[in-house]
Amino acid sequence: MTQIKPENGATGIDVHAQRRLAGDSAAPEFAGDQLIEVRTYIEKEGQGTVEVSGANCTLSAAEYTATMQSPAKVRVPLYRGQSSSLAVACEMPGYAKRMITLTPTDVTRSQRYASGASAGVLGVVAVAAVDALSDNTKNEWRYPIAQITLEPLTKTRVGSAQ
Repeated sequence: MTQIKPENGATGIDVHAQRRLAGDSAAPEFAGDQLIEVRTYIEKEGQGTVEVSGANCTLSAAEYTATMQSPAKVRVPLYRGQSSSLAVACEMPGYAKRMITLTPTDVTRSQRYASGASAGVLGVVAVAAVDALSDNTKNEWRYPIAQITLEPLTKTRVGSAQ
């Protein structure tokens, strides 16, 4: 498991703890942590998408960074609706560097709407009413898996005039 390196000198997973202890009311509420999987893939002719290991990857947020080799798991902090978007970049010899962005999803709200959708239009209307009355500040947020498909470097040939 890969640990993050806070940019502000914080120790531990909660990179905003010092701000809250200092009385900063704008510091986001710590809501736990999550292990994010970082996985790399390539396209192989006749085999489709195949997972590869050994790509050098970085995960970056506004408050922290982490470096690892794929496949990897990185423990990141969660701050409910205030978690940072994550930039994940991977590269390996013979392949172009590729970057993706991960944004946290409100899992509580998604589950609420999914359960309403299974009950048809009336279910969606009922869930929308419940959602409007809910305190969504305590909802659970999660990041998706970082799946990066690397593309081979192509050598461009200068054509000769014929």
